[in-house]
Amino acid sequence: MIERINSLLNVFDVGDLKFLILVAKKNLKNLIILSIIISLIVLLISLNQEKKFLSKATIVIEPEDNKIVNIEEVYSIEAQSNRINNQMAILKSDEVLEYILKDKKNSMKLESLYSETKQNFFQRIFSKKQAINSGFLKSILTNNFTVKNIPRSDVLELSFVSNNPKISQLALKSIIDSYQRYEIDSKIKITNYANQKISERLKELVAQMDIAQKKLSNYKRENNLVDTGNVRELKIKEIQSISSRIVDAKKNYQEQQNDLLSIKVAEGDIDALLAIKDLRSREEISNIKASLTANESNIQSLSLIYTDKHPKIIQANDLHDNLKVQLKDILDKNIQQKAFELSNLDNFIKLSEEELQVATDQLRDLEEKEAGMLKFSREVDSSRKLYESFLQRVKETNEAQNLQVSKLKVIENPNLPTTPFSPKPFKNFLLAFLISFFAVYGLLYYREMNSSVIKSPEAIESLNIPQIGILPRVNKLKRGFHILQMFVEDGASSFSEAIRSSRAIIESKFMKNKSYMVTSSNPSEGKTTFAFNLALSLEKSNKVLFIEADIRRPSVLNGFYQFDREIFGLGEIITGSSQLKDTIFKVPGTELDIITSGGKRFDMSDIVNQEQIKKFLDVLKLEYDYVIVDSPPVQPVSDTLILAQASDYNLFVIRSEETRTVSFMSSIKKIQNVGAKISGIVINDLDTSKDSYYSYYYSYSPEYYTKS
Repeated sequence: MIERINSLLNVFDVGDLKFLILVAKKNLKNLIILSIIISLIVLLISLNQEKKFLSKATIVIEPEDNKIVNIEEVYSIEAQSNRINNQMAILKSDEVLEYILKDKKNSMKLESLYSETKQNFFQRIFSKKQAINSGFLKSILTNNFTVKNIPRSDVLELSFVSNNPKISQLALKSIIDSYQRYEIDSKIKITNYANQKISERLKELVAQMDIAQKKLSNYKRENNLVDTGNVRELKIKEIQSISSRIVDAKKNYQEQQNDLLSIKVAEGDIDALLAIKDLRSREEISNIKASLTANESNIQSLSLIYTDKHPKIIQANDLHDNLKVQLKDILDKNIQQKAFELSNLDNFIKLSEEELQVATDQLRDLEEKEAGMLKFSREVDSSRKLYESFLQRVKETNEAQNLQVSKLKVIENPNLPTTPFSPKPFKNFLLAFLISFFAVYGLLYYREMNSSVIKSPEAIESLNIPQIGILPRVNKLKRGFHILQMFVEDGASSFSEAIRSSRAIIESKFMKNKSYMVTSSNPSEGKTTFAFNLALSLEKSNKVLFIEADIRRPSVLNGFYQFDREIFGLGEIITGSSQLKDTIFKVPGTELDIITSGGKRFDMSDIVNQEQIKKFLDVLKLEYDYVIVDSPPVQPVSDTLILAQASDYNLFVIRSEETRTVSFMSSIKKIQNVGAKISGIVINDLDTSKDSYYSYYYSYSPEYYTKS
């Protein structure tokens, strides 16, 4: 949970949770007193505010049954929404409100209730007495009545706010009753109008029916028609019969033609003639054919018994010849008869076709007359049906005038509120307390961050960062001395003693062969003074290298030291113009090695990255016990963020009574946001004459001094 809060605070760059708690503890008494005072004022105002009572009701306005036209309208959400919106607008319309104002009983009751309502303290002092009249009631009903639709339904929630609970309930009841009266009256008006228009239309239809009936009668008289329905059907049946007769005759005619052609091909051959089906099937020919067959069988039988000269055989042969002659004669007669029948069939077909043409012409003429009559008959039927339909509508509208009912259904009747919904004094008191508490705290925190400066070690205790040292304020330097190398020039001073204390803490808390970056929020906070004096103190018993990493604004070599050869430094190493061995110098009078910033000036972050700097420092740590890196300040430039990621330990210097809290907290956040951390804090230029800060310093929590 704490980590989540800290991550949120990191986004807004407003410090961490412990610092927020520190500010709250510091100002807790003032916070609570101010918040309680503001909350009491709000409570007093709430207790004297006008009380508001809320009455609620729930209704349903059902759709009209005859409004549904098609399936799209049934399922159209937009259509339903438009209908509900229209009903809501009607509920709030002036027409509905007028029904309430015209109802003398209701309006007088509302006026009486408003007159009886007592005014509170503020109303009696600041407001004028309001005249209770119809204009006042209308404005109250308009401004305090609200309608809300429950989504995807026909349900409406009505509410009315008033300073009197009885008024709230009565107003809602009056609005519901007025809407029902308005709805019924509107339907009756519409029904009366519809009845009037339908009656006018009926008169027109009666006249149209008379005209159509006269036209039909005249047409029947002119064409000698009474009812052509059966005549037309008989004529159609007659045409069908003639057509069927012609088809059968043509089929028979074709068969007869085929038989005559076969007879011609037979050329008198009896057997070929008998092969024709029509001839063979005739009774007289089939009888003679049977007799011939029987006689032939008899001759064959007699031949087995008698000789050809025997009288019985001669008699049988004579009978056979006679039968053949008879068969030939009969065949000739039948052939002649078939030729006659073919001629008759041809005449029959021609006469039938003429009869069919006459019947068809008669039917066509009949249909033309019938079409004209049907046209007038349809006009008569159409006028009669319209008349009957409108007559039915007249009956319905007459009945509807007496059966009009409202589509509004009350689900929940208006309630009588027992407690006011506004104001809520104790809720307002709690909200005012919370809001004022956080608002005042925000102002105090803003002042703490933007106006305050860090004055003492207690101000940064909440950060849980070890304090490596407290450097006392040096009011006056001895003649010829310089604060930059105070440890060497005045070893007995309190400043030098503070440097020794810091050295002891660093040697006990941190490991050797590590790199130490020393930085601050802004220039002139003493980071270079601390870093160089710390390096001079560590040099007494360790091999130490001091690196001046502020390439843009070097301070150690600003005319302070003079070397016997040309100066090459960190700038030349980074650009590759010099070797490492050519850039290391000895500080005169000490064993401290130093790499200056060099003669080149550029933005370090444009040339190298933290991995390259780390590798460079790792090489130096193999040779030196301590590598002290004097970096640029955090706020003005970005080089420090690269150095902080590459160094093993990062020390932060604060100048007492000058370093602003917001600047310090912002610098800490910047370093933490790149994945680095502050290993220790040094408070510089502390006025030790005010309090016993050294006793605080020496009693500092021993857990910070364990080896890590």
